[in-house]
This record gives sequence, C-alpha cells and structure tokens, in this order.
Amino acid sequence: MIIPSHMVWGYVLGRGAARAKRTQPNIPLLILAGAIPDFDLFTGQPYATIFGHHGIFHSWLAIVLCSIPFFFAYGAGTIPYFVAVVQHSLFGDFVTNQIPLLFPLTLSQTGINLSQTNPAAATALEIFGFLLFLVIFVMSGDWKRPFAWTRRNLLFLFLWVPVLLATIVESVVYIEPDPVTELYAGYAVVSSVTLLGIVAVMMKVSSSNRTKIGRGM
Repeated sequence: MIIPSHMVWGYVLGRGAARAKRTQPNIPLLILAGAIPDFDLFTGQPYATIFGHHGIFHSWLAIVLCSIPFFFAYGAGTIPYFVAVVQHSLFGDFVTNQIPLLFPLTLSQTGINLSQTNPAAATALEIFGFLLFLVIFVMSGDWKRPFAWTRRNLLFLFLWVPVLLATIVESVVYIEPDPVTELYAGYAVVSSVTLLGIVAVMMKVSSSNRTKIGRGM
C-alpha cells in the first residue's frame, strides 16, 4: 500500500476502535499513525534489512513492544493509535505486500502479496479504503472538529506534507503504460492531494475557532 492508503485505513480502523471505547481521538495523530512504519523509507538502508523498508519497523512484534510504554502512560486511550499503527503491517502490507511476520526469528518476507498476484484487487482495496475514509470523515463531522492549537498537533499535520508530496512525485515519475498502473498512479495523486487539502481545512477550522475564542475573551 502507498502511504495515503495506510493513513486512511489507520483512520478507519483506529476510529472504529475509538468508537468502541467511546473516546474522541486526536484526528491528526490518528491519520499520521497509520503511516508511521513507512518512515523507514528515510533510513536509506536496503529493502527488507533490519533497519530498511519492511524491516524491523514493519514487524508486528516490534510495534507491540514499542507500544507497551504508551499503554502504561495513557492506558486504554492508546488503543486507537495502536490499532492505526499495527494495521499498517498486519492488514495493509500483509494483504497487499509482504512483511517480516516471524521477526525476530527471520526477516524473510511473508504475505498475501496482492500487489503482485492480483494488482487490480490490491488497487481496489486501497481505493475502497479511501472512499470509506471520506464517508466516515465527513459523516462523523471530524473534518470540522477543531484540534488543540499546539506545536505537537502542528507537527502531526506537517509531517503529512513531505510524505504525501513524495507520493505525488513518485506517482508521476514512475508511471508505467499499463491500465492498472495508470489507475493506481491517478489514485495516488488524488488521495495525496485530498489529504493535503484536509490538512489545510483542519488548520483553517482550528484557526477560526481560535480566533472566536480570543474574541470571546
């Protein structure tokens, strides 16, 4: 899966977990959490090596172990974000690609690997996740829900920007003359631009609410 797909599926599944716990998650963090394992793209290490892409950062066991301190610190409030992160490997990449499922025993890649065996189905799964995200995001009112105007939340929002811009560039540069690949590239651009637009909308809504609060004082 591409990063926008991991983000939207992280939101969809993490939002479901939050609803089950009757809590209101931090939306910028929840969306970003779905993409966190893919920050191993910036390590510069070879694919499927311990610190490379689809290495230790894509191990469900490593994610679980790294999450333990957060559960101790924040309790059940950690669950939506944990679900958003762990689904990246156990759902997104296991289904469409492969992950080091048996790490630390081996870094060998295991998965259904739809992107190779059935690219059309893999693309459909990602597009479906994006459409489901839009429906939930709009119907729940999350698009107009102001977030706390803090440096941390601004960091969550702006961390989206470089990875989404990189997705757009890669989609344009590496496109191949194949109908499924062209559809996938188009989806990558549309989903990335939409998520960047959501960053702008959330900042505008929050800025507007901040101004109203200031005037009220």
